[in-house]
Amino acid sequence: MKQPAIKSFGEKAVLIEWEPSINDNMLTMVLQVKQLVLKTFAREVIETVPTYSSLAIFIKKGVKQDDFIKQLTQKLKNIPKTKPAILRVLHIPVCYDPKFALDIEEVAQTNNITVPKVIELHTTPQYKVYFLGFLPGFPYLGGLDKRLQTPRKKTPREKIEAGSVAIGGSQTGVYTTSSPGGWNIIGKSPLNFFSIEKKPPALLKAGDFIKFIPISKDEYRKIEVEVIVDIYKFGEEAANG
Repeated sequence: MKQPAIKSFGEKAVLIEWEPSINDNMLTMVLQVKQLVLKTFAREVIETVPTYSSLAIFIKKGVKQDDFIKQLTQKLKNIPKTKPAILRVLHIPVCYDPKFALDIEEVAQTNNITVPKVIELHTTPQYKVYFLGFLPGFPYLGGLDKRLQTPRKKTPREKIEAGSVAIGGSQTGVYTTSSPGGWNIIGKSPLNFFSIEKKPPALLKAGDFIKFIPISKDEYRKIEVEVIVDIYKFGEEAANG
């Protein structure tokens, strides 16, 4: 893998950019560099924000950007290769009932399959969280079955409720807060994916795996209460491979 480009990113940030790519090796490299930066430059760095093939580093006031880039460049010359750890696979309960699945019929028709097949294909894979963005805590996931890929809606909705599970093009994700949006809504999770009262505020992080688990409306209401009173327990399983 080629050395990344390191450059200023505004006045108080530095951007590390690798060649554009979406795969496990790239994700491993981005997360490995993130940990290296946080460990090596703990006194200089405020936070880091990973994407598919880049890492933004926000530095503290008083840190000279040019000096930081020089030190960072030197550190990145000899990064030891490490094998990614096998992470947890969190079970994310989703109710695919028509009450929540506003566009599931459209997704089925677009792909010439039945609604039960949409649910089956959507709940089979283990999805990898590549990064968070768009909305606070919104997970960009890899692993959507090609048979479910559906164009985004021509006219976005003015409001999509938090917890809505959706498909937009070749990706699936969860609306972590109420927001306008143009993805196709196929279900809803009763979980709270983002809260400023939690530490960390986002439920998921880059490198996690998740699996969507179908639940009934009754199960949805039960879990919803458990989440509110903070007694909900996640299901987990081992990652494939």
